[in-house]
Amino acid sequence: MSDTIRGLVTNVVDGDTFDMNVTHVGTQNRLQYNNAERIRIAEINKPELPSLLGQRSKNHLQTKLQGKIVRCFIQARDVYGRIVAKVQILN
Repeated sequence: MSDTIRGLVTNVVDGDTFDMNVTHVGTQNRLQYNNAERIRIAEINKPELPSLLGQRSKNHLQTKLQGKIVRCFIQARDVYGRIVAKVQILN
């Protein structure tokens, strides 16, 4: 069973990365998490900014996630310190 965190998406960084305020952590979590975390969505890879396709990807993710409550099923932390997770929109 993977660790989970839940919270409000506060900022979309690019087409596959966002920031969230962590409001809940799973009761069976093995690791500690910060009040604010940067999440890299697992199993997708969108074009980087500032390319046109990168900006379109960011805009699309912003429409889907900005201001939403999400649950993250954590897979790892990458070399940049971001959480890599599958993401479920809750509202």
